[in-house]
Amino acid sequence: MRDVGDVQREAVSLVAPVGRVAGRIRRLALAVSVLGLVAATLGSTAGPAAAAKKPVIPSQSQVDKAKADAQAKAAQIAATQAQLAAASASLDKLNAHVESVVEAYDGAMARVATAQQQVAQARSQLATASKARADAQIEMSVFAADSYRGAGDLGRLSALMTSDSPTTFLTRAATLSALARHQESVITQMTTTQTKQVAAQSAADHALSDQKTAGTAAAQAKDSAIAAVDAQAGSIAAITTSQLELQAQLEVLQGTAKDLATARIQGLKRQAEEAAAAAAAAKAAKLAAEAAARAAEQRAAAAAAAAAAAAAESNNGNDGNGGSSGGSGGIVPPGGHSISTAAQRQQAIAFAYSQVGIWYRWAGAGEVGPTVTAGGVQNIAGYDCSGLTMRAYQMAGLSLAHYTGAQWDNGIHVSRDQLQPGDLVFFATNTNDPNTIHHVGIYIGSGQMIDAPATGEQIGVHNAFRPDYIGAVQL
Repeated sequence: MRDVGDVQREAVSLVAPVGRVAGRIRRLALAVSVLGLVAATLGSTAGPAAAAKKPVIPSQSQVDKAKADAQAKAAQIAATQAQLAAASASLDKLNAHVESVVEAYDGAMARVATAQQQVAQARSQLATASKARADAQIEMSVFAADSYRGAGDLGRLSALMTSDSPTTFLTRAATLSALARHQESVITQMTTTQTKQVAAQSAADHALSDQKTAGTAAAQAKDSAIAAVDAQAGSIAAITTSQLELQAQLEVLQGTAKDLATARIQGLKRQAEEAAAAAAAAKAAKLAAEAAARAAEQRAAAAAAAAAAAAAESNNGNDGNGGSSGGSGGIVPPGGHSISTAAQRQQAIAFAYSQVGIWYRWAGAGEVGPTVTAGGVQNIAGYDCSGLTMRAYQMAGLSLAHYTGAQWDNGIHVSRDQLQPGDLVFFATNTNDPNTIHHVGIYIGSGQMIDAPATGEQIGVHNAFRPDYIGAVQL
């Protein structure tokens, strides 16, 4: 007989494959929706192609919505935990009930076995009584035959009738009467015994029938209770699978909310820095304009003074030479500078090669977490595109932000024909607008790069000059 643990394990083994297939579909749909949200966030900040690049700043409403989605999913998980607790309590009660009905079934089976033994005993006693009665019947038949032929007791009675004395006659007559009564007693006893044995056999048969009926009812009660445990164990397995799926979805939503909040903070900080720089530049330009105006006034005054002096000298008959002064402009410095060495770029490439085959994970930088793989969501290490480039250069001793927009502003920009192994190559939805950059990889030469492509794919070597290529940066 199976115990309750066997029943639960069988139920879980039946439910788990279905849960994994449904869970894989839900996780892929969630990954697509998350990517759509981020693409919409990036696309909403795009400006004119000729305008200066602005920081990508998710709106506060987008951050709040992502947090609300994560909180709603957490509430959903709490609800499933309550369902799981209730289902487990119900299973405990069913287990206790199963134990009682199984014990009742065992008792019924024991009573059936006892009844069967009683039937066997009654049949044995009936057989013995029947044999004894048959033996007595044979003896009576022999006695009757002997009497008919004048032998046996009737022969002896004739002898008594011819006795020579009354005393002898009476003695022999009493003896013959005792023999007859003994034969009659044996027959009566055998008949009575057989009648009792038949009654005992009938009672034993009825008892066995009753016990078998009770055993059948106990077996049905046992099977019904075990079926209830099977069903409840299946429900617990389904709730547990659903809870695991919801937990994986919650971690993705929490990662999305965190990334949007971080991008907003970094964008606002950069916007403030750019505003401060613009204000300082405007102030410097104003001061330079004021200085240039003063210099122009001074030159004009000097020229007027020189002209007046020349006129005075001409009136006095003296010759003189006038002079003028000239100005000069400032030099605009080139934007950006290299922050890496050739050796560091090779170290970054070597690290990227070592990660080939690892699965893409949204907002991942090598940490272990829920990652969409060919076998469904698994808790393993994974990277997104900017997480891979950040970690590769971190291993080479350089610090980068975990954000494609920030990585675009590091180092110096190089043309396609100036690309060197180790440079970062970027891709955008609008190749004329850096604000729409959505992907980055590490260039390795010969038109190839190493990158973390997208959800459900692995890090690998791919074409670096796709149609959405926008440019490159040498760190």
